[in-house]
Amino acid sequence: MLLERLQRPVRGVRIVHKDAIGNGTAGCVQIVPMRQLTRQDVQRLLARFDVGSELVVTSALSQQERQAFLDVGFVEREALHLLRHNLSNIAPMPGHPTLKLRSGRRSDLNQVLTIDRGSFDDFWALDRESLIAARKATPVHRYIVATIDNRVVGYCVSGQAGTSTFLQRLGVSTEHRRGGIGSILVIDALRWAAEQGGAHMLVNTQEGNERALALYESLNFNLVEEQLKVLEWPAGRSTQEAP
Repeated sequence: MLLERLQRPVRGVRIVHKDAIGNGTAGCVQIVPMRQLTRQDVQRLLARFDVGSELVVTSALSQQERQAFLDVGFVEREALHLLRHNLSNIAPMPGHPTLKLRSGRRSDLNQVLTIDRGSFDDFWALDRESLIAARKATPVHRYIVATIDNRVVGYCVSGQAGTSTFLQRLGVSTEHRRGGIGSILVIDALRWAAEQGGAHMLVNTQEGNERALALYESLNFNLVEEQLKVLEWPAGRSTQEAP
């Protein structure tokens, strides 16, 4: 998947183009609002895209953020659980005889991306550029890898914006799952967030990802009532049809 930044036609919006990375998976244009958009903003964005050959989707949006998109004809593609941790009841760090945590390096890239592709389906999987984008999504970030015998077996990206902190990405290699590595990475991220003076940590996960949901709830994250949703422009519909 190749991620290319496109010219910003609307101030306060990031536009990325994702090429297909799997068989039968279409590439897409993704709209990432950095502020509240109006209907007119979304109409201007739509006019830029070739919706006949490109899938146009949004990032995960709150109810308030997605209203302008719904008003012009976007539809729901996927719903995500949103969870919050208040950073006041962080679980104790479990022991592991051979696991080590350290900052991620350039040389870890191929191993991290392999883990990511094994953890997410093609639509959500990252490549080099989108991993960089995830790390730059907040003013402050932390990129940690877990290693066993110098081999990367998991990774975690966390970020901070103001007093809010975010668990932005988490992955564990297929052969090392159910061994406590995910818990260690999450607890490490929570400790970092508390040290940074964060008020809470937020994380989202796909509705069908029961394994991830169980992990976060076991570590004292609580479901937030409001869901986040990814929206898409309906296939076969012209942008001229936008109201």
